[in-house]
Amino acid sequence: MTKSADVVVVGGGSLGMSALYHLQKKGLSCVLLERNQLTSGTTWHSAGMLWRLRPSDIDIELHSYTRQMCMQLEEETGFASWTENGGLFIANNKERFEEYKRLAETAKYFGIESNILEPNQINDVHPLLRTDDTVGAMYSPSDGTIDPTGIVNAYAKAAKKLGAKIYEKTGVASVKTTPSSNPQTPNASVVQAITTTAGHTIETPVVVNACGAWANELTSMVGCKIPLLAMKHAMVVTEKMEGMHPSLPNVRDHDLSIYLKTQGDAMAIGGYEQNPEFCELDEKFEFGLFNLDWDTFGQNLEGHIQRCPAIESVGIKSTVCGPESFTPDHKPLVGPQPGVHGFFHACGFNSMGMMLGGGIGRELAEWVVTGSADVDLFSFDVARFHRDNLGDPKWVKDRTHESYAKTYAIVFPGDESLAGRTTPSVRKSGGFEDTAAAGCVFQNRHGYERPGYFIGGDVAPLEYDYYGAYEEEGAWRLLEESSPASIAKHKENKYERVIEGDLTFGVPESFDAVAEECHACRNGVAVFDQSYFGNFYLEGPEALDAVQKLAGFDVEAKEDGSVTYTTMCNSKGGVEADLTVLRVNEDQFYFSAGGQTCSKDWWWIERNIQDMDCKLRDVSDETTLLSLQGPKSRTLLQKLVEDPAQIDDEALEFSHGKKIIVAGHECLVLRLTFVGELGFELHVPSHCASDVYKAVFAAGAELGDGVPVRNAGYKCIDSLSAEKGYRHYHADLSNADTPMEAGIGFAVLPKLKAGVDFIGSGALNKKREEGIQRKLVCLTVEHDEDGSPVIFNGMETIIRDGEVLGLVRSTAYGHSVEKTIAFGYIDKWEGCKKGITNKQLQEEGTTWQIGDRGKVWDATLHIKSVFDPKGERISGIY
Repeated sequence: MTKSADVVVVGGGSLGMSALYHLQKKGLSCVLLERNQLTSGTTWHSAGMLWRLRPSDIDIELHSYTRQMCMQLEEETGFASWTENGGLFIANNKERFEEYKRLAETAKYFGIESNILEPNQINDVHPLLRTDDTVGAMYSPSDGTIDPTGIVNAYAKAAKKLGAKIYEKTGVASVKTTPSSNPQTPNASVVQAITTTAGHTIETPVVVNACGAWANELTSMVGCKIPLLAMKHAMVVTEKMEGMHPSLPNVRDHDLSIYLKTQGDAMAIGGYEQNPEFCELDEKFEFGLFNLDWDTFGQNLEGHIQRCPAIESVGIKSTVCGPESFTPDHKPLVGPQPGVHGFFHACGFNSMGMMLGGGIGRELAEWVVTGSADVDLFSFDVARFHRDNLGDPKWVKDRTHESYAKTYAIVFPGDESLAGRTTPSVRKSGGFEDTAAAGCVFQNRHGYERPGYFIGGDVAPLEYDYYGAYEEEGAWRLLEESSPASIAKHKENKYERVIEGDLTFGVPESFDAVAEECHACRNGVAVFDQSYFGNFYLEGPEALDAVQKLAGFDVEAKEDGSVTYTTMCNSKGGVEADLTVLRVNEDQFYFSAGGQTCSKDWWWIERNIQDMDCKLRDVSDETTLLSLQGPKSRTLLQKLVEDPAQIDDEALEFSHGKKIIVAGHECLVLRLTFVGELGFELHVPSHCASDVYKAVFAAGAELGDGVPVRNAGYKCIDSLSAEKGYRHYHADLSNADTPMEAGIGFAVLPKLKAGVDFIGSGALNKKREEGIQRKLVCLTVEHDEDGSPVIFNGMETIIRDGEVLGLVRSTAYGHSVEKTIAFGYIDKWEGCKKGITNKQLQEEGTTWQIGDRGKVWDATLHIKSVFDPKGERISGIY
């Protein structure tokens, strides 16, 4: 056995083999260890269906690459793994049909053939299906089926040809790590070697965890735990069915939560029941199967018979009930383990491992070699979870149940999780009780209860009831010793009822409430509780050097007390983080990072300052962030400070901050806005946040009836910030987008022009020379013909002069401008010379449109922000 390797991959399923192949292809020396034999674990019993059309452009790209790899590897190795028999999606209600029309619209950008079918056309594609209870379908003829054994063998042969080594019947006994060399990060460690159960040690700086449902076993060897649980997942194969043949498409009926896979002259049928059974796994269960629980599978079978009545009259050839791994948000766990340098994950694929295998293998290899993936993988990044949630088994269990049960649910932008809202790890602001009492409809993001919008009354989330799945019996399936025999469904759940009002692709029920909040902010004062932001200090003798290394904006020349919006880029110029930085002094900086990304941002910073004399200090939990925004915000705040002159223009300029006594408590006050108004962020010690909150509204009442002062939430922020053109990470910005492409070149260009180095500066300079090949654009659409608002939901097509050039990334209705606003990246078009410029975007006679569900809307391009393009209101000019 080899004594050293650049990378050791553990796990010989489809993900491990794909990772091995792509890493070896990068020129690395790679080894794969499999304690049983290739395909063991969850790969061998995979259904293998591949569906390219998904409500995520990243999923579509990764699935498409997997399909391409199947065909490419067959040519390279002779191992066949791909059958192109197509995919058919059945819709049983109008909203589902609308979702399929949205997918078909997105397909136009990717060049994927898709056909929207009326009920009377479905049997032309699949004669055995019942159609009288459907409203339509979508047919994607280039979807198909992957043979698990074939693709694994193909990867193995190709990887070996490149020089990779594969050792079967070789388990892992331990992963050796050493503490970080930086005394400022004593909890971090670095991978050094891996030891097999036979006693062989392989020195390596990188270990890839591709152990599927057993992934936590390997993760525990580096002292960590990931949010991954195993469940029993079943598939039944019928006897021969008359009329079945291999060229019939695989079928998904999302509304019945089932699939029907073509299996020669038979069908393999499965689905996602509401009452799944969790399971614990023995290490020697790699090719093991469970006895099928027909009570659990029964609700799926009812759906199968409803969609294909012939199933009721045929026999059962075999059953397959094996373990599969699932996560709290139904997304994989990919990327570097926070705090353990050199330990990477490729696991937790929620029954989508075969579809994602090729694409994730490619991106993981890129991540290992360069430090970041080539596409936006934030939703897959293992660092997306907050540490408190990871340490809460109840949160992990409940959220994972919900993600499994809602596998086939329609993906509505306005949906909210009901699980994990009352468990011990849920984080809340110091003003939580006050906002709850004001009738807040909360959203849970990154384990934090943040305000969504306000409607009055008690709308608090309730303890998770599993959607009534265990109401009659069967709670034993949760594998909890203290679980009762059954868990009753709430008789009344106002929160669930309110959220259901936003489950639409049209105008949500929250529309009017959000509009009122927006108007209050534009005309009086809106009070936002933004405490879910991550707030931390970077401190030490080399703090300034560290910020200069990380940040795209030059903070060295900035004065103490100044606040800077900056991006932090990777080596390829993509944006890994965008946040604000307060320079306290040259040895201390205060970061405010978006709440959804704050854990990822923390680890990105820590990973890149390992050799520097400075450290991070987290103050998020002890800080409540109350943001006062609007034309009367200064007038209100002056009533709460000892000297009103402390916050006038001269004493507190825009993008500056200082400590001020507010309502009797010392607060860090930053003059900032994320909604385009005169505004102030109050960073309040959480123990006195309620006092400050109450004082704010008491002072607001003194402004008089003509000045609206009200609570506002993140739906309001989404609308107002879209009007101002502010970017949102993982929507308008990602590791795959450069600041220039995103239209925020101001965050890096001064430093680039001055020749100051920072991470990514070399790549950004090169991209400047080459010209912008893709660019974020802002478009607006007027009202519908009947005067009603046009609602977009993301993934619509962007059309320039009749050519589809991109997809909508983020969208909101602008209540102040009464227009629908859409942001999306477009590709360079034919005739565009060196790169995309604003001049070319505005060429006379150019037409812009947005396509949604087969309809095309005329759109207006905006180079500057839709609202207050001169930015006068930020300066208090009204």
